[in-house]
Amino acid sequence: MTVDPIAISGAALDALVEPVLMTDADGRLTFANATAAHLFGAEKHIGCPVTELIARFPARTPDGVALPPSLHPIARAVAQRQAVIGAELTFELETGTVTYLVNTVPLREAGAGGTVAVFHDVTAARRLEREAAEHAARLEALVDVVDEGIHIIDADGRTLFVNALGRDLLGDPAIESMSAAGRARALHVTEVDGRPIPGDGLPSSRALRGETVVSVELLMRHPQRGVRRMRVTAHPLRRPGGRTYAVVVAWKDVTAEHQAVAELKMARQAAEDASRLKDEFIAALSHELRTPLQPILGWTEVLRRHPALDDATARGLEAIHRNVRHQVRLVDDLLDLSRIVHGKLALRVEAFDLREQVRVAAESFEESASLKRVRLSADLPPAAVPMWGDAERVHQIVANLVANALKFTPSGGRVEVSLALRADSAVIEVADTGEGIAVADLAIIWEPFRQGRHTPRRGGLGIGLDLVRRLTELHGGRVAVTSDGPGRGARFRVELPLTRPPAPATGPAGSAPRRLAGRTVLVIEDNADTRDVLKLMLELEGAEVATAESGEDGVRAADQRRPEFVLCDIGLPDIDGMEVARRLRAHRHLRGVRCIALTGYGQAEDVRQAIESGFDAHLTKPINLDQLLALLVGERSVDSVRDSRVD
Repeated sequence: MTVDPIAISGAALDALVEPVLMTDADGRLTFANATAAHLFGAEKHIGCPVTELIARFPARTPDGVALPPSLHPIARAVAQRQAVIGAELTFELETGTVTYLVNTVPLREAGAGGTVAVFHDVTAARRLEREAAEHAARLEALVDVVDEGIHIIDADGRTLFVNALGRDLLGDPAIESMSAAGRARALHVTEVDGRPIPGDGLPSSRALRGETVVSVELLMRHPQRGVRRMRVTAHPLRRPGGRTYAVVVAWKDVTAEHQAVAELKMARQAAEDASRLKDEFIAALSHELRTPLQPILGWTEVLRRHPALDDATARGLEAIHRNVRHQVRLVDDLLDLSRIVHGKLALRVEAFDLREQVRVAAESFEESASLKRVRLSADLPPAAVPMWGDAERVHQIVANLVANALKFTPSGGRVEVSLALRADSAVIEVADTGEGIAVADLAIIWEPFRQGRHTPRRGGLGIGLDLVRRLTELHGGRVAVTSDGPGRGARFRVELPLTRPPAPATGPAGSAPRRLAGRTVLVIEDNADTRDVLKLMLELEGAEVATAESGEDGVRAADQRRPEFVLCDIGLPDIDGMEVARRLRAHRHLRGVRCIALTGYGQAEDVRQAIESGFDAHLTKPINLDQLLALLVGERSVDSVRDSRVD
């Protein structure tokens, strides 16, 4: 059997996925494989000049410029009898836009000339290249708009990338090309206390050893701006095998932030010192005023009971007694206000008759109202009104409101006291027909040591209404005032809960019972910020807290300290939290330790794996402190926490 080499060659070219065209020495199309016939309809042009086919499918260069037929690679190859390699052209075909690399090869066989053109489809490759370039551009734009300098350094300390802010923070383009140690020397990098940092202690050097460095603050000398305080984070970049090949260093200039915090602390300390001095002064003043008042009040009480007093003497003693009592009340208010501000006022909570306290408080001013010729009346419910609270302080609330109303109500006016019930609360109102309150003063009326700026007549220390507000809030109530303006009276309203016991105010802040007193806790967490804040929160609740930065250290610490609870992160730098739990359970004397996983992974599978490895419960970061405390003190079962996480 005779084999036709031409037939075999044609069959082989037809099997190619890429389009193939062939011309003779005169540029006529002599062959098109099946792909070229399908895409270009080339079989219709066999025997015709190839330029006819070229003209049917205009091409564009990579930059989008239309290519004249005479410059087409096939036309050039035919005309010049030379190869054209890798000419990139884009065509609009019926199947869509396609980009080809066109290669032409001249044929020289037995003196006959011709050209073969092969079209290699690179459409997908170019699309991927464009997408990669666009993605890179987006990432570069993103890191350029963040408020931190971003610096990527290879394993030799050379700069691979730095964003715009990073260049600005470096301050000198020459520094960018230095090694890590060279940059540190050029920028005079030190600890915040001025101590030098050895080369292997730099955040980038530590990250190259595989360590993640989080929020370390350093000082550096900017070429133009002087010494700056920088907050630095460094993270290693690892290849699939685990080897670190580069690090990402992010740093932020926190000089202004640090200065603002320092100034704020100084201002806060100054305010606290001023407040303390004021309170000390008030306490000393109250003591000095109270000491001489006691004998005066005592003697007036004795003399008022003498049977042989003439009218003038009796009236004088009554006036002295009334004003001394007023003075004592002012001193008491000063002391009470200071106690409340410092959280030292304790409510003596009990059940009492609110109606009786309002009645007695109102009646205690009948004499003062009569002398001033102000009509004082009380509208009270017919039956007792049971309340849960401090009877003496409620009496003080009503008394201060009535005293305030009488002070600003002229002769011939009225002061009306009322008590009404609203579901589970009581409303006490004291209304007067006195001088009223300007709208602009309503916002400051409850502030201590403040008087209305638009009040026709001022007097007093301005602490009575502030004390009313604070005592009402200690009872879980609220206060309000309304007035139609100067000369049109005012109405003060106090709403107090009847059946709901108020939150106790029994001592300074921080004296509440500490729920974890006597408990021992081990926190295993590699993130210093998280570890420190967990330790602080647990210690504030009374726990004795130990910490470890890695899984191995945590297992050793647990073996030595034998805590009641172990709070363990899952993602640790050496062994993970799962392995920590397994090792703890393997120790016979640690099997009773309560292990709680603290992790950023919260899917059902993560919970299942944690429980199977030996954890008693699984909490997802950020940790709900109340939930954690409830778990530690036994207010919430392990199963309830576990189940809530699985859901």
